[in-house]
Amino acid sequence: MSDKPVVWVGTPFILNFDDPMEIFQPLVEEGLEVRLDECRGYMPEEDVIAALPDVTAVIAGAEPYTAKVMDNAPEVRFIVRAGVGLNNVDIPAATERGILVANSAGQNSQSVAEHLFGLLLCAVRRIGWLDVNIRKGLWREIQPPMRPLNGMTMGILGFGNIGKQVAKRAVAFDMNVIAHDVVQDEETANALGVRFVSLEELARESDYLTCHVPLTPETTHIINREILSLMKPDAYVFNTSRGPVFDLDAVTEALQEGVIRGAGIDVFPEEPPDYSHPVFALENAVLAPHLGGRGEDAIRNTLHHATRCVLAYFRGERPSTLVNPEAYGVRGR
Repeated sequence: MSDKPVVWVGTPFILNFDDPMEIFQPLVEEGLEVRLDECRGYMPEEDVIAALPDVTAVIAGAEPYTAKVMDNAPEVRFIVRAGVGLNNVDIPAATERGILVANSAGQNSQSVAEHLFGLLLCAVRRIGWLDVNIRKGLWREIQPPMRPLNGMTMGILGFGNIGKQVAKRAVAFDMNVIAHDVVQDEETANALGVRFVSLEELARESDYLTCHVPLTPETTHIINREILSLMKPDAYVFNTSRGPVFDLDAVTEALQEGVIRGAGIDVFPEEPPDYSHPVFALENAVLAPHLGGRGEDAIRNTLHHATRCVLAYFRGERPSTLVNPEAYGVRGR
């Protein structure tokens, strides 16, 4: 057991730095002990429990923080997710146990927006397919028509930090931009020329529909057979948010049957995914292993932010991106 408060850093963020402790030096200077996960991959629940017996604060990756984990981590008082999504953290369970939880909202939004356009261009311009085939010695045989971005309609499902970054880039491509969100930032939308529409209108009007929503009961399978049936047959759909936002079976069927023309998918219902799923056999789907927020700048920004949140917690200050302030009133932990 350490005689200093312990901060544990989960997977997989430290893989990107030659000297990961450089990022966490402010914590060391504050008198904290920093432990880096050595798993180098996804951790099951039992491995997380084994890592946390004397840990006070956690910089969380994608590993699970369930009620069971929290019950077996008696010293944990603060969890900050090095990312935006919190679907791997049981927020109600944390609140019931007086554990404060924060995320890193806004730190990787530009990286995800850039990744989305990478997927979009690969899907529309068929860059991966062209690369594979030119290496086989083909030339004229691999020059298909390619749909433009200019003048097309970008539909953005979720007009938060990431959605706004996507809108800025779409405007730069001379695209028309529409959006759907339960919270409408009219000021930003007006400045960018974005028009808010219903979900059904978003599906009908979009040439390219991209998802940037958190995973909630309301957004689970929000892109489903009904929504896909409203779309243009030459439309594309993209998901860089959370896997269950897509009904992957429905999207796959829509791609197979020509209901839509193409897709770009960076996230899956289960990760790592089931590689036997038929989506992996489709040429009109561009796939990536959940890397949208993993730009070098985004990882560094996210970890710096998480470090600042940990420092704020130990200094008795309120972390800037706290999501469950009601946990402050819970005693007994």
